[in-house]
Amino acid sequence: MSLSRRSILKGAATTAALTVAPMIMGAGHGKPKVVVVGGGFGGAICAKYIRRFYPAREVTLIEPNATYVTCPFSNLVIAGLQDIDFISYDYNTLASSYGVSVSEDSVSTINDAASTVTLASGSSLSFDRLVLSPGIDFRANAIEGYSPDDENFPHAWKGGAQTQLLRDQVNAMEDGGTVII
Repeated sequence: MSLSRRSILKGAATTAALTVAPMIMGAGHGKPKVVVVGGGFGGAICAKYIRRFYPAREVTLIEPNATYVTCPFSNLVIAGLQDIDFISYDYNTLASSYGVSVSEDSVSTINDAASTVTLASGSSLSFDRLVLSPGIDFRANAIEGYSPDDENFPHAWKGGAQTQLLRDQVNAMEDGGTVII
């Protein structure tokens, strides 16, 4: 049996879902509500498998972006071998095939005592279980004189616009040019 990145991610998601399962099974009264914050690899896969293993649970994924752009395989985009769409995923399948409610929003506050999350839009969601999987981000201006939005030095750490910018700059280089990473 060969291990692929996909099989490792599936195994990790299954392990995470099964670890959380006993807590979800014992959730409060009525239809248990699970809120997952973050639609990257961790959050989206967790939401999917909670719904697959426990279809009676109401699962809501909160993610501010309509599309998730992965960093894995971004080298194919930077090299011009693939388009940015190759590493871009929306949440339609998660909603239509797995029954996960997707809220394109971000969380402004979490009230653990009241088991609620308040969204940036002002609405509030109650939960029996909360999964936090917000992913990575920059601490803006952590390096003096550098901004993560600096177009002269694209980081491409988060997939998306920066990946495209780095690809465009690599493509614009003269043959034999130097890239420092």
